[in-house]
Parts: sequence; structure tokens; C-alpha cells
Amino acid sequence: MIVGCPTCGAEVEFRYDDSFVRVCSHCRAAVVRTDRGVDTLGRFGDLMPMASALQLFAEGNDGGTRILLIGMAQLRHAAGGIWQEWYAKLDGGKWAWISEAQGRLYLTFERPDVGVPSIAQLAPGAQVQLAGATFTVGERGTATYVSAMGEIPYRLVPNSTFQFADLADGRGGFATIDYGDGSEPPAVYIGLQVTPQSLGFSGGEPAPQTARAPGARLACPNCNGSLELRVPDQSLRVACPYCNSLVSVEGGTLAVIAQQARKPTPVIALGSKGRFLDGELTVIGHVVRSAYIDGAWWPFEEYLLYAPSVGFRWLVCSDGHWSYVQPVATGAVDLTRGIAYDGVAFRKFQAAELRVDSVLGEFYWRVQAGERVHAEDYIAPPAMLSREVTASEQNWSLSSYLTGREVNAAFATRLALPPPVGVAPNQPYPAGLGKVMALAMVAFVAVGVGKCASAPGAEKLRQRFSVAMASGKPTPAIDPTLGAVPPLPSSAADPVTGSEPADPNATVMFSSKFRLDGGQNIAFDLSAGVVNNWAYAVIDLINDETGSVVSFDKSIEYYAGYDSDGSWTEGSATASEVLGPVTAGTYLLRVEAQHGGTGGVELTVVVRQGVFRWPWFWLWLGVLAVPFCIVGLHAASFYRRRWSTSNLGGSHPAADSASGDDDDD
Repeated sequence: MIVGCPTCGAEVEFRYDDSFVRVCSHCRAAVVRTDRGVDTLGRFGDLMPMASALQLFAEGNDGGTRILLIGMAQLRHAAGGIWQEWYAKLDGGKWAWISEAQGRLYLTFERPDVGVPSIAQLAPGAQVQLAGATFTVGERGTATYVSAMGEIPYRLVPNSTFQFADLADGRGGFATIDYGDGSEPPAVYIGLQVTPQSLGFSGGEPAPQTARAPGARLACPNCNGSLELRVPDQSLRVACPYCNSLVSVEGGTLAVIAQQARKPTPVIALGSKGRFLDGELTVIGHVVRSAYIDGAWWPFEEYLLYAPSVGFRWLVCSDGHWSYVQPVATGAVDLTRGIAYDGVAFRKFQAAELRVDSVLGEFYWRVQAGERVHAEDYIAPPAMLSREVTASEQNWSLSSYLTGREVNAAFATRLALPPPVGVAPNQPYPAGLGKVMALAMVAFVAVGVGKCASAPGAEKLRQRFSVAMASGKPTPAIDPTLGAVPPLPSSAADPVTGSEPADPNATVMFSSKFRLDGGQNIAFDLSAGVVNNWAYAVIDLINDETGSVVSFDKSIEYYAGYDSDGSWTEGSATASEVLGPVTAGTYLLRVEAQHGGTGGVELTVVVRQGVFRWPWFWLWLGVLAVPFCIVGLHAASFYRRRWSTSNLGGSHPAADSASGDDDDD
């Protein structure tokens, strides 16, 4: 359908029967079809130049449904920002809306079946149930239609203002509620965040030429100095680097807003390019802000970063500590049990009022000195969640701690960075020493227990020896498993050395032969049937093949009785000894023993090989515990210094460790 524009007479074509308004490309009039023909709703202003991934009459696909972009409106936020709404016609006569702001796209559909609360109930941060899902209010504000092009499916009045609320579920779901001017029931639109690639848009008419290309230079209205705009389609304010004037660049005109009292001196120059988690970004702005804590204002710096494919990010420096800051989607923070994000619990660190002191460079909102917001910080080092709240908006962001070395590496140069002072709220414990030591302790205990469980402790010999009285003759030892050992010669001479006993009162005996392996320790367990008596034994481990001898001696004493205090005991009827590994081969024992009582005493000797040495385990565990304790004391001091800067009323070093805040990467 082609009609004449009621304003300028130019031909205006309505391509679709269900479109309601067409914007005249000649005079920018909003031509509306009525039952009496056509009329106008007024004129739109010129389109603001904005970089966009979408084009008028581009075609895409949503789950098999064809999408055609037939119109677009530009809206100005009450705070000055511009965003665009594209009107998409779908197969079957349905409509969809695609909101485009700061490089993000949201595809939504009108849901007349969903009821909504009044706008007075939608404070930033409030949660609302919509279509069976929980949404969080991110912003409540007003906006004005300032320009448009193409065909619009409803009565769009130029320069009309409406109230709205934006909500998100934190998982990609998005909703916006249009309350209009209050004369009609609100309309709710529900959908999700998308990308041009996911919808496969192609074709369309070329976008309007950008009036100011990135890098364009303008003249300061105050000093005529050169002002460079790196993001001309989104910047609303720019601070002159020469006269320190804050200049408005809205609507293509320049006007001095204020004269700043102080000129910031950033250590990172505007225009510098750095590589961070989101890729390469350019420094386009610098802000000095202060936090009001304990009755004083504490300054810190923020650098605004930008890349067309990423949007805006921040690099923050406070007391020489750096953090890279990314936006967090509304609703993505779990508030049901404390504060959690992406499955990680965060602990509240501080709450403060923030104030803008001075700015340099360009900014996408109407920034000005003295601007204030309420902020809260929650930490899980090396991360920190921050919430900034105004009467109309709530924004969450995630800060990731960076060392000075990492900042220098990001910009591939050596910057004159200020030295860090104290401990930052999200600073991780240096080098992860706590976790390293804890893992070392756990590994040591695990290896020790494993060694204990796997130690063979194989029994190689178990034999009883009869130790006669001092004047008695040695008697054969009887092994219940090996049988009788042949009696010694009457002279009791050593059959190996041929020598007489060292002590004439001692009994000399020999064991059966047994086999020992190489590379394993040898344990000797001695037990003697002594009561109020003592026994002493010298034991030689003799290699039957080479004649080499390893010797040791042991005393066994055990006494018991009764006195006025009751029964008592002293000593033990057992003793043990462990020798190091010997050469594999066949061995026997030479046992020279005596005791101090009358009659005979049975001495049992058990030989085992490959036993676990608990004393050595506890010794090395104690040695390892020394540096662990030192690190623990250092970590406790680190946590105390961190929490000493919190305004929550005290130090919480133990809580850091107990909550897994660490820190220790």
C-alpha cells in the first residue's frame, strides 16, 4: 500500500497490512493509517548514529520460524543513554521485539496472558514471578521515543515518554514491562538474550552512516582543545584533558556541563590497549572515586575499557591493588542462602557510599563530579562481587584480582604502577602456600598410612630359647614349628667362631636357619617370662654363607608387687630392635643370654622383615609440621590485615579458612 505523506507529500509504502505506523524517510513524520486514510503523529528526530549488528529488512531464523526486521525505534533513557528496539515480523502473523543495548540483544515476545505488579512494587533487586519463572528487577525507569525508521506494529508517538522495568532470571532469560504513560494496562514481554549469529541474520538495507567515526576529534567548547571520541555512538560525556571541562556530546552538539576542580593523572594513558579475559580492550575513560568508610573518604581509581565485540569493562586500582571487573547479569546472584554466584559462596566485606571525584576521557552515561551510589562488596578471593544501587537501578559486577605484574603483561609494557599497600579484599593468599602445605601434610599422611597398610612385616623366624641358671648347662631350644634344634657341644663353644661365651654365666644358643631378603629392614621382637627378674641377651645375626655378623643387645626387666598404695608394676617383659637391610641370603641367630633368677627362663625371639617404622613417621610429620605452623601463623596475620579494612566491625581470619575462602590458589 502506497500513500502520500500528509506532511511532505512524499510516497510512503506500507509493505505489511498489520503494520500501523510508517516513518517517512523524507521528513521523518510518523505516518499512521486510520479508518479515514492516513494521518501523522508528529515528526521524529534524526537517527542517532549507532553501531549495530542488525539492519532494516534483514532476515533471520528462530527455531525454524522466519524473522524479518521491518522497523526500528531509538529510545533515550532518562539518564541519557540510547538503545534501539527492532520490530520483527514472524511467519503466521506473529511479532517479536529485539532490544539492542551496549552490544547485547534480547529477543522478546508479548505475553498478554501474564499479569504483572504495579511499577511501585518493582524496586531494584525485587523478585517477581512471571510465566512460572523467577525474575529479578534490574532497573526501573523512564524513556522517550526519539527516532525511528521502517514500519511499526503499534501506535508509536514521537517524543512520547513511558515507564518501564527490566528484569532477568540470571540464566539468559529476560523480561521487560512497558507501563506506558499509565493510561493503558501494562504490557509484558518475555524472552532471552541472543546473538546475531544464533538468529542467523543476513541481508537488509545498509545502516545509516555514523556521523562521527571512532577516533573522531572535536573541539572543546571551552578551550578549543582537541577531544577524541573512541566510542562516538554511545558516549554522552567527555572530559577535556586540557582545561578539565566536563563536556556533553549528546545529540551531536557540544556543551560544557561543569568545570572540574581537580584533573586526574592516570598511570595508564587513555587509548592504551590491554588484553584481558574478554580479549583486547581500549582504555577510554578514567574516574577517581571515593568510598565513605568510618567517617572518611578513601579514594580509588577506575579505568573504563571498551571493545565493540565485548562492550564495557572496568579496571580498578585501590591502594595499589588491581582488579578486572565484568558485569554480572541481573538475577544471576543467588540470594536465597547468603550470597552466591556460579556456585561459589561470597562473604560480605563492606558497605559504603561511593562518590565520583573527577573524570577524564569519555563515558556512556551522564557522569558528573559528586555523583553518588550505595555499594556493597562480597568476597571469595580472588573474586569479589559488588552491588551498586540507586533509586532506579541495581547493578552487579564481578572483580578478579590482578597483580601488578599481570597488569603490566596485559598492556605489554612496564607501567609506573603504585606499590600495593596492605591486603586487598579479594587478594588471594600469596603463592597458595597454605594449600601447598596442607596438601603436603595430607600427602605425607596418606603415603605413611599406605606404607603401613602395605608393609609386608613377613615373619621369618619364631623360636624359643631356654636360658638356664648361671651354673646350669644350656638346653636345646624347642621350636614348635621347626622341631628340636640339636644340642650344643658340652663345651658350649661357638660353632661359628669357636670361642667360649663372653660371660661364663651366660647361655649360648643358636637358632634354625632362615632366609632374609635384601632391601628390607629387619625387626626383632623379644619376650621373656620374667617376673621380678631380669634377662639380658646379646644377639648376633650371622650370614651363613659369608660369615658376616650384625650384633645388638637387649635387657628385659619386669617387677610387680603390692604396697600401701596398692599393686604396682615396673618395666616390661618385652623388647624390640630394628636393623637396616642386609644382603639377601641364609641367616641364623647366635643368642647369648642370662637372667638374674633361679630356674630357667623362656626367651622368645621373633624375626620379621619389611616392617613400618612409626617413630620415623611421627618424626618426619613433626618436621613437616614446623613450616606448616609457620605458614599458618603467616596466613592468620594475612587474614587479620585483610579484615582490618572491613567496616563490618572486626577481624575474621578464622572465617576465611573455615569457609574455604581461598584464597590459596
